[in-house]
Amino acid sequence: MGFRSLVTLIRLLALPGVVGLVASCAGTQMATIISGNSDQCLNFPIEGNPVIGTPARIHACDPFKNQQWNVAKGEISASGNICLTVPDDAVDGTPVVFASCRGAPGQHWSEQENGHIVGIGGKCLDVEGGSAVQWAPVIVSTCSDAPTQKWNVQR
Repeated sequence: MGFRSLVTLIRLLALPGVVGLVASCAGTQMATIISGNSDQCLNFPIEGNPVIGTPARIHACDPFKNQQWNVAKGEISASGNICLTVPDDAVDGTPVVFASCRGAPGQHWSEQENGHIVGIGGKCLDVEGGSAVQWAPVIVSTCSDAPTQKWNVQR
């Protein structure tokens, strides 16, 4: 693919609804997960190629696959069978990392009507430090009304 074709493809993918349409055609409805008190999205660095053990972070929302998630069957997964994961003995402040999906308890998440995403031990997905700044790490902590524990899953 030439440079000009690549630029055209990037521009096409940036159009509203195109990424979701492409994902839907592939048989999977992908989602963007936005931190409730910002315009920051759940993100994995490495431009869509997550490395096992890499911490999850938030970053300014964009249309690229590093912010596209499959939220289904109690898992939040990215391309390549990589799941959001915490250790089974997670405590407040435990970082959320990427690991191979294997159905472990620390890979089970549920969306709540109040915007919480709840994982093992009833801990909520949260942004470290309580401030949704660019590249802030994602952790789990005791659920509260903190705005950094509110997430908008857009399918």
